[in-house]
Amino acid sequence: MGSWGKGSWGNSRAVTKQTWGVIKENPYLLLFPMMAGVVGLVAVLLVAGSGLAILGVSSVEHSITAAAHSKAAEDRPEIIGIIVLILAAYLGTLIVQIAMAGLVKCADEELSGRDSSFGAGLAAAFGRLPALMGWAAIQTLVGWLLSLIRGDGDSGVVISILRLVLASLAAVAWSVISFFVLPMIMLQGKGPLEAVKESVKLIRATWGMQIAGGIRIGAMIGLLGVLPGIIAVVAGGWLIATDKEAMGIPLATLGVVVVMIAQVLISALRAVFSVALLRYALDGTAIGPFGEAELSSAVRVKAEK
Repeated sequence: MGSWGKGSWGNSRAVTKQTWGVIKENPYLLLFPMMAGVVGLVAVLLVAGSGLAILGVSSVEHSITAAAHSKAAEDRPEIIGIIVLILAAYLGTLIVQIAMAGLVKCADEELSGRDSSFGAGLAAAFGRLPALMGWAAIQTLVGWLLSLIRGDGDSGVVISILRLVLASLAAVAWSVISFFVLPMIMLQGKGPLEAVKESVKLIRATWGMQIAGGIRIGAMIGLLGVLPGIIAVVAGGWLIATDKEAMGIPLATLGVVVVMIAQVLISALRAVFSVALLRYALDGTAIGPFGEAELSSAVRVKAEK
């Protein structure tokens, strides 16, 4: 299969428009990524706050009682705090996966011409909770590994840039590899590890062995929403730093809101399209508003030699 051609942007725009049409007809689908963002953030802040409090208290105790306690006893609160922070990251990831799994189930019903609902989607997701818990653990581990690759920025400019590029490439590769995992868990009844293996196998069998890029969906929203939002946040931060809070705070706040809305839309679009793409990859059937041309060109691959 060849690489992207001149019509790659047009195909991306068409796919995004068709996927948005599905969401526009079923606006309740947007409740899933909204719930994932709000509930996930609250849960992470509550649990992580407890972890940070433990770390802070242990730091004070160390300065007061260092001479009276063994090092093992002193380190115990810090270890507990770190464990709590890890659990917070896992909990946030699990909430996101449950919400998006519900969206996947509802999208499959709607694309197949059957009515569904927010409650039905959540019920279906909780019905697959053990598999989703395993998948959330894998996602948390991958996120931690990507953070390790990115580093802390203290390795020098060149090394930091190289690590950032490597981490970005790894993140893109993982997004392609894992694209079908949630649909396979929800629609095929797979376990998390089996779903990852089947996702890779399906992508290779359908679009070729040499994956070079990501799934083309939401590109316009990324350009028209995320990028301007980030620019607004940066500009607002600069204004605040130059003592122009009256202009900087509203601008930065607007940028954050725009990015959040764009991320909600992109998450919903990707979930809906993953269902259509899975059905096409499994049996060659184009469902919903999608055509075979858009589905067959949805994954970017290198030109075969």
